[in-house]
Amino acid sequence: MRFKKSLLILGLSLFTLNTQATDEWVIKTTDLSLSKAAVEATLQARGFSTTTLDSKTRQALLQELFIRESLLAKQMNTPLSPEQLALLERRVDDFRKGQLSQLILDTLALEQAPDFEPRAKELYAARQATDYQLPLRLRVRVLEKTLGSDEAATRQHLEQIKAQVIQGSLDFKAAVLAESDAGDKKLTEGDSFWFHQGQKVQAFYEVAKKLSPEHSLSEVFVHEGKAYLLQFIGRQEAIQQTYAEVKDKILAELKETYAQAQRKLLLEQLRTRFSQAEIAPAYQ
Repeated sequence: MRFKKSLLILGLSLFTLNTQATDEWVIKTTDLSLSKAAVEATLQARGFSTTTLDSKTRQALLQELFIRESLLAKQMNTPLSPEQLALLERRVDDFRKGQLSQLILDTLALEQAPDFEPRAKELYAARQATDYQLPLRLRVRVLEKTLGSDEAATRQHLEQIKAQVIQGSLDFKAAVLAESDAGDKKLTEGDSFWFHQGQKVQAFYEVAKKLSPEHSLSEVFVHEGKAYLLQFIGRQEAIQQTYAEVKDKILAELKETYAQAQRKLLLEQLRTRFSQAEIAPAYQ
């Protein structure tokens, strides 16, 4: 009975056309604009956030939503028949019932849930030395340029931007929004969000690791056909997490494990009832 979050596409139309706030759009063409607020609202509806999606997934999402909104924009000139609209209503109603039944199942699964905290403390003690050691985490703002046919010119251009930022005549975030070739720059504003070793290519990680508030801009470096200039945002040293810091995560894990077992039991009971139900001959 689990539904994929992608099914939430049905019935959603969260984007505004021709958005006037020029600083708040994510994708814009001459006749259609997808606002940052609307994209984030869709992410929330699907159970995601900007920080949890990698660049490739974000790009796929933006493409999907752009295509959807482009088609919806044609609705005024492409009227649907009453039969099509009636079918849509039936689909929406069926989808809503499915989602509602899932929420009811989830609620019933936790109706008799015990206190998980004693077990959570036991798990923390057992995992403390392995699972709750946070590695060094870094966060930078990224200005990305495609090298093209003239690598020297691209490097020089980024060096000029770096010099202007150091002089105070240019804001780095503004430079990212104006100059970066990253497809998701309007959504992320170049923010890498927190990452640790292994989540970015090693060359990127090594450059970011050298940055600090005192040395906030990196050297221009090249990797796989692209040139990069990084700006320091933050650094979190490797730490041992306390029980208070991971308590909610452990409790959520225990709750979900318990809920899965209860959902399975409830569904088995319902299937047993179904097997005993009388079915009309026409549907046998």
